[in-house]
Amino acid sequence: MAHRPGPNLATIPLGRRGVLQLLAVGAALPLAGRRAHAATAADATAPAFLSDGHLELTAGFVLPDATPEQLMAALGTSDPGAPYKSACTVPLLRMDDRVILFDAGSGPAFVPTAGTLIAALEEAGVTPDMVTDIVFTHGHPDHLWGVTDDFDELAFPEAAYYMASTEHDFWMSDGAMSSMPPDRQNFAVGAQARLPRLAERATFFADGAEVLPGIESFATHGHSPGHTSFVLHLGDDPIMLTGDVFTNPASVSHPDLTWGTDQDAEAGKEQRRRMIDRLAADKMRAAVFHMPPPGLGRVEARPDGAVWVPEG
Repeated sequence: MAHRPGPNLATIPLGRRGVLQLLAVGAALPLAGRRAHAATAADATAPAFLSDGHLELTAGFVLPDATPEQLMAALGTSDPGAPYKSACTVPLLRMDDRVILFDAGSGPAFVPTAGTLIAALEEAGVTPDMVTDIVFTHGHPDHLWGVTDDFDELAFPEAAYYMASTEHDFWMSDGAMSSMPPDRQNFAVGAQARLPRLAERATFFADGAEVLPGIESFATHGHSPGHTSFVLHLGDDPIMLTGDVFTNPASVSHPDLTWGTDQDAEAGKEQRRRMIDRLAADKMRAAVFHMPPPGLGRVEARPDGAVWVPEG
């Protein structure tokens, strides 16, 4: 993996973030409250799941090629204009002396209904300065743009950042913007404004790399060109962080539909089928960013197809 050392953080003066840290409840407090969901109360190393708000979409955006019958079967409405709310949930893992986030949320610049991660962290007794590592599944706005705050400063100034090389290289390429439909070209603009800000503290890893001890990456390209999922090897109960391979329960039960947020629709279908097979065969728990909170559950294979079975 290519790693670039970070700046000397000892030279950073006490400012707005320092005051926030002094006001924090303390990192030792349990994750609690409306925005935080503990995965396993008895297991101090289990991840928690923090709300970054939600996205307000329409049924026709979520399933752009679906017939009215398919919309009804998948989303419970035949109206393409019907509103659809997509939750955004960020996993937080405490491991030894590390505080690790998987994705950084939307931040203040994407949509007004998302960007609550900082508040959720502080409610959990964690200020942004305490976050040591941020591991990205991909570079879409609701996963990346939260690295900068209202003042366009780095929201997590002491964190190291990890992203698949394939994903980073796509977003920083000259062709990233032109490869997107017009209404999403700002995705590339936003990524290209933020990723260089992380470069001094970033590691860009190869597919399959162990990003941090016990955190295994593997390529699930489709939703984005370098989309990556992760297995957290936590004792005898590993957890799969799928990222956006799935985006709601219906994407498990209807994997072959075209889901509107996939940059490569056919690759997205293939990744869903593979993920369903693996999770069902291994009986592994999964954490899914856009599932209803807390986003933790299992995939079960049944005679009439796979289903999402939530936990927590």
